[in-house]
Amino acid sequence: MMIDYQELLSEVGRTLRPNVIRKLTALANSGKVISFAAGAPSVDTFPIAEIAEIAIQTVRDKGKAALQYGATRGLGSLLEGVIAIMAERGVRCSADEVVMTTGSQQGLDLIARLLFSPGDIALVELPSYIGGIIALHNGQARMVGVKQDDDGMVIDDLREKLEQAKAQGRRVKCIYTIPNFQNPSGVTLSFERRKALLALADEYDFLIIEDDPYYELYFAEDATELKPLVAMNRERVIYLSSFSKTLAPGLRTAWVVAPKAFSAKIETLKEGADLSSSVFDQAIVAEAIRSGLVAKRLPEIRRFYQVRRDAMLETLERHAPAGARWTKPVGGFFLWMELAGKVDTTEILPQVIERGIAYVPGQPFFVDDGGTNTLRLAYSKESPERIAEGIEMLCNILKQS
Repeated sequence: MMIDYQELLSEVGRTLRPNVIRKLTALANSGKVISFAAGAPSVDTFPIAEIAEIAIQTVRDKGKAALQYGATRGLGSLLEGVIAIMAERGVRCSADEVVMTTGSQQGLDLIARLLFSPGDIALVELPSYIGGIIALHNGQARMVGVKQDDDGMVIDDLREKLEQAKAQGRRVKCIYTIPNFQNPSGVTLSFERRKALLALADEYDFLIIEDDPYYELYFAEDATELKPLVAMNRERVIYLSSFSKTLAPGLRTAWVVAPKAFSAKIETLKEGADLSSSVFDQAIVAEAIRSGLVAKRLPEIRRFYQVRRDAMLETLERHAPAGARWTKPVGGFFLWMELAGKVDTTEILPQVIERGIAYVPGQPFFVDDGGTNTLRLAYSKESPERIAEGIEMLCNILKQS
């Protein structure tokens, strides 16, 4: 008897979406192409020797606890470290407002599952992070896009979308935003627009999911414009951040800061998902914070990525096809490019890969089916020399498309 597995699936199970970036990962890591696709930190920034030493010390001195199950909310010493980090970002919080998660992606998934009933509206930026879109989709939210420009989310368009929902008798439950060096666009939400967004959240009574994994990767000397939204309004904002970009993603250690009533719900839901994140990984990260390893490395990491950003921008200035536009990120990993005319960046990707270059087409980052003539370029993986070589080659291909 043939089993119809599709018929047995839930509504979510029948509508799961793949992550197109993950599909490109194996190719991007093969070494056979110059990859602008993978939005991962460079392995050259990993403090391998230091982490190895901390791991050995952790097993030797704390092995009985570190190799055991742990508290769902997180390891106590790591919660203290996160509280100190949040204080540096202008946020005073307590341990009962913080939940450690297995990467920020788990945090997004848990939040979406807690917030949404089928058809509830979530506003997202155009374009927006694919992982966030997937989490909201799996939470059965109805996503509506809000335009962006070089200063981030366009507030007039945000108000228009809010009014449209109101006229339809529907409530917007939240907006999902990456305010600093957004993935995929690389743009940063201006300070004035941060204030306007928070004012609209109060006026229309919605929550803000603030995804902030790139906060520490700024290239300017002054980071005051990057003030987290959660530092400006504790009640309206659910905040996520991560150690994946500043230490190592393989440790899968991130956190959520939320009002106590909400963080308690996240903790309960996480308990059913994985009991707890790896205590061993958390212990390594906690020691990396305590010893100063994380803070000490930040200036070097910022210089590392700024040099690569500069190489990409300089090469685009010299070789970009006529009519092309691109963002000029002041931090993070990504640059966004929009081509003139009716070029379909998904359609031409196979021939680009054949020539030894990889990027991510822009269309999957849009919830309104737009962006066919756009692409995301990550400068985090390759050396400055390979970036210059690859961008020149890519631009020559695009000129022929």
